[in-house]
Amino acid sequence: MSDAPKMVGSRELRPVPHIEPVCAVDSPVKTPAERYNIEDAMTTIKIKIYVPELRSTMKLFDRIEVQRSVLGSPYSDAVSITKTAAEAATLLGTVVQPYVGLSGAQLKLQLNQGTEMTIPFTSPDPISIQTVLNLINKSIPGLVASDDGEGHLNLITAQKGTKSSIEVTSGTANTPLGFISGQSDSGEDEHIQLMRGVTTYSYEDRFGLPTNYYRTRYINSLSGNFSEWSDWILGISGSGVQPANLILGTIKLAGVDGAALVNAKVTVVNVYNPVIQDGYFIAGRSKTVPTDGIGQAQVTLVRGSTIDVIVEGTTVIRRITVPSVGASFDLLDPTLQTDDTFGIQVPDLPAAPRSS
Repeated sequence: MSDAPKMVGSRELRPVPHIEPVCAVDSPVKTPAERYNIEDAMTTIKIKIYVPELRSTMKLFDRIEVQRSVLGSPYSDAVSITKTAAEAATLLGTVVQPYVGLSGAQLKLQLNQGTEMTIPFTSPDPISIQTVLNLINKSIPGLVASDDGEGHLNLITAQKGTKSSIEVTSGTANTPLGFISGQSDSGEDEHIQLMRGVTTYSYEDRFGLPTNYYRTRYINSLSGNFSEWSDWILGISGSGVQPANLILGTIKLAGVDGAALVNAKVTVVNVYNPVIQDGYFIAGRSKTVPTDGIGQAQVTLVRGSTIDVIVEGTTVIRRITVPSVGASFDLLDPTLQTDDTFGIQVPDLPAAPRSS
């Protein structure tokens, strides 16, 4: 049976991208979360995206789309943070010009998570939108202020992608211009392009939070077809080990009939063989991952650590040393065994009664 993705209408059933968090790099700036008044330190959230069966996947798709959820389950606030082309951050005021009550007020903005900038309005009321545009465009490099065509103030970053952001802070000009204190937006990155021979992709959300959730799916940029979404993952796993010291362990399982075993549980158990990477003692107890629609499971591990691999529902229990070289490895590779050749326990089956 082919592992090629199957299409139903414009939706593909399997496989889907597999993603895991890598790490979060703290930003020194405190800003609200995107579109929410949640104060926390914004971070660069790094995730790895693994593409099983790359050749068959690329017959149907050529891009990967990423979504972010701030609130988590049931993920009703999910937004796509990748688009056909990278887009800038933008904020639109709700008050139509000319502006009354703006004279003597101050607009305070934070651009691209930088320092707060203040724009004072000294002209007498009412103030025209052209006066506002001239003042903002002269005062803040990297920000483009314009009229949306209906007399509303539109703020757009010159920079594009999630590294671009605008936040309106606690200025007194917020109400006259139609903004809310803490209102913010970030840009969107370009969809991730699938490439021949590349099964692992890295993505960075430059306007993320460790408490954000992420998911991915494949898309076809020409036909508009798309796959099912992957499962949601938290933005950070809690590990500070650098990506260079991590490696991807994989396993593929099938039933006695040759069909892929879906949702089979594979558990890796830390044996606590003293391993320290990047100053971290690897002390986590275990991790369980399910197999996907093609019977494959993948888990990120620390290079050089010793683990037990357990395939639940079978008698497979083997102790291995995680390789220190390469990008990925087979969890059932017999050369990695630390005790016997393959380490598969033999079931204690009752002897069949003799018939003669």
